[in-house]
Amino acid sequence: MDVVRRNIEALRGTVTIESQEGVGTTLIVRLPLTLAIIEGFLVGVGKETFVLPLDVVIECVELPASERHNGSAQGVINLRGKSLPYLRLSHLFGTPARENSREQIVVVGQNELRAGLVVDALYGENQTVIKPLGKLFQGLHGVSGSTILGNGKVALILDVPAIVREVSSTPEPTVAA
Repeated sequence: MDVVRRNIEALRGTVTIESQEGVGTTLIVRLPLTLAIIEGFLVGVGKETFVLPLDVVIECVELPASERHNGSAQGVINLRGKSLPYLRLSHLFGTPARENSREQIVVVGQNELRAGLVVDALYGENQTVIKPLGKLFQGLHGVSGSTILGNGKVALILDVPAIVREVSSTPEPTVAA
C-alpha cells in the first residue's frame, strides 16, 4: 500500500482511509481532473475543433442535400425510417461554418434519446486529456471541459447529454424525405 500511496501522491493525488468498526473500510483515491483521459471523436466547425466523447457517438452520415446550406439552426431528417432531430454546432457556438463544405451529421445518443450534430469535418478518434474549465467558463452551456490538441490549439469537449436533451425537447419541424 505504501508504494500505491507514493505513486498517487507523485501524481498530486491523495489516498484517504475511513474505517468504522462493524461496518467496513473505505479507501478514497482522488486524482486531479487533469489526469482524466477519454476516447474522443474530433470534429470541425469552421476553424474550430470540438471533441465528442466516443462512447456517445453512434455513426456519421452525410447531411441530405435537401437540408444543406438552408441556414436553419436545427431540423429533422429521416434516418432509415426514423425521425432524427439535428442541431448545427455552428449555430450553437456562433462559429461560422466553412463555405462549400460537405456537412456531416454525427449521430449521438444518450440512453434512449438520439440526435444529430451537424459539423463541417470529421477528424476521427483521439485520446483526449480533459482539462477543467476555468471559473469564468463553468456555466458554459453544452461544454464539459477542454483539451489541448497536438497543434497547440484548445478544443472544447462537448456535454453531449445536455445537447441531446436540448435538441430532443424542441418542437419537431417536418421531416425531410
